[in-house]
Amino acid sequence: MRLKITALILVLAMAVSLSSCSKSLGPETLPETTLPTTTETSATETTTPAPTETEPLGPEPTSVPVVTKSPVKTYGMLSVSNGQLISSKTKQAVVLRGMSSDVLSECAGFFGAETVKTLAEDWGIDVLRLAVPADSVTESYVKNSEKYFKQTCEIIDLCVAQGIYVIVDWHISATGNPATNQKKAVDFFTRIAGVYADSPNLIYEICNEPNGTKTIKNKKGKNEKVNIEWGNTVKPYAEAVIKAIRTIDKDNVIIVGTSDWCRDIDKAAQSPIKGANIAYSVHFNAYTDGVELQEKITNAKTAGLCVIATEWKSTDSSGVSAPHAENTAKWLDFLEENKISWCNSYIGGNNSSSSNALIFGGERYTLEDIFAGHWPQGLLSESGALVRDRLLAAKGVAQPEVKPEDMPSEFPDDFGDDEPGDDSDDAPDSEDKPEE
Repeated sequence: MRLKITALILVLAMAVSLSSCSKSLGPETLPETTLPTTTETSATETTTPAPTETEPLGPEPTSVPVVTKSPVKTYGMLSVSNGQLISSKTKQAVVLRGMSSDVLSECAGFFGAETVKTLAEDWGIDVLRLAVPADSVTESYVKNSEKYFKQTCEIIDLCVAQGIYVIVDWHISATGNPATNQKKAVDFFTRIAGVYADSPNLIYEICNEPNGTKTIKNKKGKNEKVNIEWGNTVKPYAEAVIKAIRTIDKDNVIIVGTSDWCRDIDKAAQSPIKGANIAYSVHFNAYTDGVELQEKITNAKTAGLCVIATEWKSTDSSGVSAPHAENTAKWLDFLEENKISWCNSYIGGNNSSSSNALIFGGERYTLEDIFAGHWPQGLLSESGALVRDRLLAAKGVAQPEVKPEDMPSEFPDDFGDDEPGDDSDDAPDSEDKPEE
């Protein structure tokens, strides 16, 4: 009753006020004086506030180890024959599947033992690609050689201990011309070879994504800009770096980047580099690349090249579009059909790009949570979940649904020699049988 009386008083007060201040105004300018209908609410009625986005959601199950076999123990040293990676143990074709890091200058603290263990045992990677910052304008091997040689070696050691392969990528970015810092590249790879020449884990990738233009003197003696091409720049650079590596390491596989952002695989096929155990990289973006690039790859394979997709995204080239699940599936099916090894780009790097396999910068998880490894589903991006599931499917396993109370207090040791039923020195069992 009090509510109704109060409402009536308010109406009368507004009417008096309006009549005194609007005598010179037309009736169409007067505000609406009808009050909204009021309802009486029971004194015992309560409302529950909606949860906020930052409200804690409670513990979330983390991933667990599901892969126990070491790829390196299973396949041993790799070589190249008839356009395929070949196992020294099984003498059969091998397809490696894995992840590429973001450039290591953006990954401080991330690639510790738990990260490598998680990728190997929880995700099932065979290979980790390390994008070593070659010539970045801020942080790079060119500017700080000792820092990045040490960091690279530390992560290689973790991969060796974990029993997975590791691709060491000379990741040029400030310039698309690999010859610009050729001496530094020779210095870097001869140092790496000096330490790891006898390790079957190691794979060299001597140039990431040559591209752009360079200035030369034309026949008239004038400066002229020309495109960075396979024949005029990339192949001569690769031959020089390969020669330096081979003075120390005679056998480990060397991957050569191709011009036009590692898309000119067809030009490399027309004029391949002479020598043993050489492969060629191709990069693609599942959102935008399709049949045209696949035809180039198919023709290169037919010509006898060993092709490895050392970097690919489920997004567009910028890495910020939404992942394209359908195109990604088509591309991965294509790679499987052609026995082409691959590394998804990328994991690590403290940013929220949609091509990053993990979600950095959210409020729920700290960097400590991320560095601890064994990531819960909520830390995986859409792209990360898609790729992890594909990696595990290739192993014939999947991440189980685990309740927090069922989690073990400790995870198993790294791939050990004393595992029950370990037959890694013999022919692989059906679970690990390489592709025919």
